[in-house]
Amino acid sequence: PALHVSCEHTLMMRWLIPRVPDFHLRCPDIYIQLSAGGGPAELNTDADLAIRRNDFAWPPHWQAARLFAERTGPVCLTAKSAQMTRLDVRGNLQLAPGTTLLHTRTRPDAWPVWSRLAGISLTEPTSRELEHFYFSIQAAVAGLGMSIGPWLLVRDDCESGVLHAPFGFIEDGSAYYLLTKKDFEAESPTGIFYHWLLEQEKS
Repeated sequence: PALHVSCEHTLMMRWLIPRVPDFHLRCPDIYIQLSAGGGPAELNTDADLAIRRNDFAWPPHWQAARLFAERTGPVCLTAKSAQMTRLDVRGNLQLAPGTTLLHTRTRPDAWPVWSRLAGISLTEPTSRELEHFYFSIQAAVAGLGMSIGPWLLVRDDCESGVLHAPFGFIEDGSAYYLLTKKDFEAESPTGIFYHWLLEQEKS
């Protein structure tokens, strides 16, 4: 059988696609067809399943299985991390003056939310705005500044040493869910895919 999965653009590009070969290796009888999308999805028309952050209200008759919490934190090119951070007089890590903050139009509150949760003030003499998280993360990889990075979107680059997260990651109160009109029975294709997703977040 085939499962048509709609996933938010950057999450699909930076986290899901690199892991789908593992699913096909484990479950060769289930083919995953991916499409990019955000916000409400037309389940059973556009897709069988949708992976979405809970930043909108979905219909009450949909089934929603929680996947993982959203955790965010500033990330920058590892080689430039020392230039973009400093210790204050109390020895607390802060953003260095002059650090370029990379914003994204798709989630303009990302920096303010992180600042509030982390208790770190933003001094922003320089900033750049990009359209999507993917572009702001790539700009960070290029050394153009510091981006807010959701953990799943920057995990591979952080683990490889390309990016550094000097402040770590903080849960922002939102989460990703797997949405469907189908069942989540353990042995159904939907159930198998759901449990595989849970494994990928933890591994």
